Amino acid sequence: MRKRACAALAIALIVLPAVDAGCSSRGNPWTVVTVREPRSGEIPFEDASRYLWPSEDANNVPGPDSLIAHVRTDEQHHAYIEIENLRTGKTVLLLKANACLPKWSPNGKYISCSVWKSHRQMSVLTVVDVATRTILLEPEVNIMGVEMKWSPDSHTLVADGPVYARPYAMLYTVSIPDGRVMVLDTTHALSSHEYSWSPDARWVAFTRPTKLDSDENPVAVDLWIADARTGKAWRSLDTPDWLESNPLWITNRTIQVDRVHWDGNQRGAEQRVVIELSRE
Repeated sequence: MRKRACAALAIALIVLPAVDAGCSSRGNPWTVVTVREPRSGEIPFEDASRYLWPSEDANNVPGPDSLIAHVRTDEQHHAYIEIENLRTGKTVLLLKANACLPKWSPNGKYISCSVWKSHRQMSVLTVVDVATRTILLEPEVNIMGVEMKWSPDSHTLVADGPVYARPYAMLYTVSIPDGRVMVLDTTHALSSHEYSWSPDARWVAFTRPTKLDSDENPVAVDLWIADARTGKAWRSLDTPDWLESNPLWITNRTIQVDRVHWDGNQRGAEQRVVIELSRE
């Protein structure tokens, strides 16, 4: 079997958030103008982008120019990723390393994926250069499961997952190609963050539990916005009786959010609203 060379891996520099999550929103550049019902024709930015929205089949992910990334398994049931050119019918091996969950960068130059390395490194975020089929970076972030989204400009990944052997989850960004890691938020709740990129690739909207019940289940979840350049994050909605989820940017000033009311005993029906924002 041919031994594939790896490019020099970027060394991850982990940068802690400029403000601790959960602190006051002093200096918040964002102001909520109104919370309203969605209008006809309003489509979240991710829905309109082919490479930002998750594929219906996580093991077969379409890319640019008739390319598709497939997750295959060998005779020992080890997963690997190959790329098929649907126009020519040719297939090439991209990564043979117990890899899964491939995601194309919007510019088509990279594929991010999750790689199983050991019981202590069960899901390592890995970025592969498609042209050279070499590993570009593997940031050393000890996360057990990796969910990730590419920025619209392909310069950054935002990812989330529970930290190994720690009672919290972490939301962080990884710069491409230098591998710089910046923590946006940590939460001790059992649930993970939900998040999305603004169309201009500068801001990350995410939901964060702010109140837990005795079983550590969220009973209040608020919308936050983080500056992907600095790591600073601010709470945009302070709603102690609501659980916000699935934030999706529509424009650089509007975010679609699903929410459920909690009266202390039971949850109400889910609502979908649009938050209009202004920024300094």
